[in-house]
Amino acid sequence: MAYAGKLGVTVIPELDLPGHMLAAMASYPWLGCTGGPYDVWTKWGVSDQVLCVGKESTFEFLFNVLDELCELFPSEYIHIGGDECPKKEWANCPVCQAKIAELGLKDGDGATKEQRLQNYVTKRVQDYLEAKGRKIIGWDEILEGDLAEGATVMSWRGTKGGIQAAGMGFDVIMSPTDYCYLDYKQGENDRESFVGAGYARSKFYDAENLYNYEPLDGFDAGATSHITGVQANMWTEYIRNDKELHYMLLPRLQALSEVQWCEPAGKDYGRFT
Repeated sequence: MAYAGKLGVTVIPELDLPGHMLAAMASYPWLGCTGGPYDVWTKWGVSDQVLCVGKESTFEFLFNVLDELCELFPSEYIHIGGDECPKKEWANCPVCQAKIAELGLKDGDGATKEQRLQNYVTKRVQDYLEAKGRKIIGWDEILEGDLAEGATVMSWRGTKGGIQAAGMGFDVIMSPTDYCYLDYKQGENDRESFVGAGYARSKFYDAENLYNYEPLDGFDAGATSHITGVQANMWTEYIRNDKELHYMLLPRLQALSEVQWCEPAGKDYGRFT
């Protein structure tokens, strides 16, 4: 952390919850709705197995982990994920359903009671971190239902989530997949056969595509002040070594820097290349 700070870099950790938790559940099966056994996820995709958030012991676990993260990372923000959390197990879990009844959560206004149960999780974690002087960031799924004031939304499923969040008064980081996911191939027929799984097989987004992205497109003028910046994502499940990593990052990371720091009128792809 000290080395990053000397370079002007703030490292923000992400603890993805309440989905994407199979590694924790494999070690502590009581965290899940069924009690396991659970296996660590080893393939592309989304698991239906998520944290059982009707149990107070689950929050005790999360708060203990967050305590350690706050000790390790001095950043103002902690990313709590919130993405890709199927609600199938909650709908069938008597403990989660009892919590829904206790909280008086209902279907309606475009959200299910299970989605509102995730709002409850987000708010409890947000309150816990706020007491430590921290703020939360979450992927745009945290908008589903009722999001508490003070959260920052990271728009990854296109730009719609960011536009919605900014219109509601939330700060936003733009990171739409069609521009900012650097695990997508850079070219159709080049040496990227190592990106051999998931959507990376069929899609490619080169540096020019990213360079031409304008983060403020589609936003009302009064909402643009909520756009705090842009982010590129480089997921490394199928990246085998540093050489492949650097190839996927560059020159798209430089292109994103100009997206972030240049006025649109000052951008010129010919000059950039």
